[in-house]
This record gives sequence, structure tokens and C-alpha cells, in this order.
Amino acid sequence: MDVVVIGCGASGVAAIRRLHDAGLKVLGLEAADRIGGRICTVPFASGTVDIGAAWCHGEKDNVVFEITNPLDLLGRQDPFENIYVLSNGDLVDREKGATIIGALNDEVAKADKNNSNSISECVRKAAKSNELLKNNGQLTATFVEWFERSNHVGGQRDPRRGKSLKGLEECWPCAGEVFLNWKGRGYKTILDVLLSIYPDPSKEIPVPILLNKEVESIRWGTNQPGLDSNNPLVHVKCTDGSLYSAKSVIVTVSVGVLQERHNTLFNPSLPEEKINTINNLQLAVLGKIYIEFERPWFPKTANFTVLWREEDKSKFSADEKWITEIYGLWTVDHQPNVLLAWTYGNGTELMEKVSLEGVKDGIQKLLNVVFKKQFDVTPIKSVIRSQWASNPLARGAYSYRCVASEENRSSAILLSEPLYRTNKFPVVCFGGEATSHHRHNSVHGAVEAGFREADRLIESFKRLDIK
Repeated sequence: MDVVVIGCGASGVAAIRRLHDAGLKVLGLEAADRIGGRICTVPFASGTVDIGAAWCHGEKDNVVFEITNPLDLLGRQDPFENIYVLSNGDLVDREKGATIIGALNDEVAKADKNNSNSISECVRKAAKSNELLKNNGQLTATFVEWFERSNHVGGQRDPRRGKSLKGLEECWPCAGEVFLNWKGRGYKTILDVLLSIYPDPSKEIPVPILLNKEVESIRWGTNQPGLDSNNPLVHVKCTDGSLYSAKSVIVTVSVGVLQERHNTLFNPSLPEEKINTINNLQLAVLGKIYIEFERPWFPKTANFTVLWREEDKSKFSADEKWITEIYGLWTVDHQPNVLLAWTYGNGTELMEKVSLEGVKDGIQKLLNVVFKKQFDVTPIKSVIRSQWASNPLARGAYSYRCVASEENRSSAILLSEPLYRTNKFPVVCFGGEATSHHRHNSVHGAVEAGFREADRLIESFKRLDIK
């Protein structure tokens, strides 16, 4: 075997496709019972929903867009209404709401980013110094809390784990439509395209991808009799006892998995610089709850911004605290009876521990307390939710640079550096969205990283004439 790809999410599948096209023998090992990683399209209500990644974000320099748009797989959103709802049920004037959000965005945009300061610190200072924000007092406080959750700025427990301002410069958005949908097919479509299952399943690439293969150890410093000492095989052992050997491996697991397991996963251990980088990158803990209603009570396309007043949070018990951290409800493309509720951080962790029936009850209480004053809310039929934080194969939604990253000079570039043999052959490569140099936190960044590492190996096999 030439290459074993560990983790068959978007990055791993992209690497497999590229290596296969170059004529290399490749094997995929996936710990879960399905491929896709944090792409997870499931049946719900009248169609499908994405428990993980849902939209193709942007067009220019977006590899997912470049691959799928010629196949007419992407759709554009209709214009949506922004509806600002206070937790006592009152509506906030739309122009006023947009003005406050605009002021917060402007403060972040103009902030000096050549430092290790956090986004949270920036917006909280702005609330006290910006005249428009100061003049709106308590209302501004509700928008600041919403802004921090909506932008997943982190640092709730430890400010050093909050998103850094410098990270905004290091993560490059793609120009164009930000919320391109999959016309009801779901994000798993990109996997089907990469594996040539779409548009013609009979042309699926003949590469073995083994499921339920959780890797226990990667021995990359051992020699194999009869091989050049500069090019020994890498030995991969799975928890079921199965063993695999290859000339190189590409590791695409999430940074959360690396944080928990790098000490036991790699033999020899990783270099100190890489361990430092792993430990100082963060994973956003983002939660999704899809809610199916008997019939829609909301506009066809709308985003409800939920603004929590402190006095209204007291209407919820300690066990219901997660409800008070829901910051938005969105309509869902191609699902007319469904809303998507968003949670972040501690609220997501709490929500994931509640039973599904408890989540449904919590959403009903949210609707009763916050929405029934202004809207004729219809009965809930069913709910489904994400559990990325508690998933041992993920531990979160996407990676980001935090204050500690800047203080310790950690970066996606350092994380992406391979482990080399003495002849400069990359024996252990690192993919996944967290290793994308400037597009981490996205599927297109993950695919980009998978292609990057595959291309690195293809070039190395040719340069060193490794057979």
C-alpha cells in the first residue's frame, strides 16, 4: 500500500480521490460507521437536513464551488427577513437592530489585529465607548451577547480560548454568495462527486474505504526488513486489532481528537512544536436543533435573532439554562415546515446532555415564552439535534485561532507540516480543515487541505522515485 488515509471526512475523501487519480494505491480508514465526518446529511421532515456543514460559503477561490457548480448542484437563497425578538416577546425595530449590529461589525473591522487580543474584548469595550452603542444601553447588552454567540467568539470559561482578532486576518473568506444550498440534496453531495458516485454511481472510484476502523496507533519510526532504511513502512493499528502498513499516511482527524489522543496515537511522539500548536488551537462548540412544525407559522425565508434580557432568563430553571443560550432560529431551504435553532458554547454542551424529548420540551417552552406573544405558533411534530461536542470523533464543529494561539505562535501552517524521513519523504502528513492555511473552519478548506497533502505525496513519490 502506498498511502493510508486516516479519517474519511471531506479532507480524507478529497485526498483519496487525488491519490487514486495519480495511480497510487490508497486505503481509507474511518472510525465511524459512515464517511463524511462533520458532513452529516440525514432524513428529516419532508426531505433531508445537514446536522453538520450545511452551506457552500462563497464562490471565488472556493474549491467546493469550483467542483460542484458546473454540475448545477448549488442553489441560491431567496432574500430573507431579519426579525429581532426580545426574550419578553417584544419585537425590536428592524432598522434599529441592523444599526446596532452594523456598529458592532464596524468596531471589529477597524480594530487593530496585529496583537493577541480577542474579538470578545473588542466588542465589550466598544459597547462602553461607541456613542451609538452606549446610547442604547440595555438593548446593546442583549446584542453584544447575541453577537458573541452568533460569531462563535468563545472564551466563555477562559478568555485565552476566545477567538483572536488576528485570526480574522488569517482566515480568508471567499467572495460571492455566502449561503449556497444543495437544492435539498445535502452537503453529502460533495462526497458523492469526489468519489464519482454522482452523477453516475456505476463510475464510483474503486478505492477501499473501511468503516468502524478506529486507529489506535501510528508507528512511523520503525524499519521493515528488505526496505531502504530511509523508507520504512508506517504501521497503523486499529482498536479491533487489525494492522495496516503503507509508505505514508495522511491524518485528517479533527484537532479535538488530536488534543485528546496525540500522546498515545503517534510512536514516536510528535515534535514539541506540533504538540504546542495542537493544544493551542480551539474547536468551536456549535449546536443545531431542527424543529418540524405541523405547518409554518413564520415567513418563507426569515432569520429570527433572539435577544436575551437577564430578567427573562430567570423564567428558566438551571436544567433549562441551555434554552436561554439559543441565539437564533432560521428557516431552512427546501423544508417549508422546519426551523433551525442555533446554540453555542456552554449552551451547546448542556443541550447535548438533554434527552431528545427534553430538547423538544425545551424548544416548546422557548416558543411559549418568547414567540407566542407576536406569532401564532403551530404544534411541534419532531426535532433532531447535533451532538458534535460529545462525539469522541469530533469534539466540536470547526477550528479557530484563539488568544493562546497568538501568544504561543501556533497556526494552521505549523499543524500542516508533515513528519519527514531523513530523505525528506513525508511519512506522516496532516490534513483536515484545521490544517487549511487560510480557510480553516470550512469544508472547502478541508477539501483544499486534502488535495494539498495528496499533491505533496504525489510529488514526493515522483521526486524520490519511490515504488
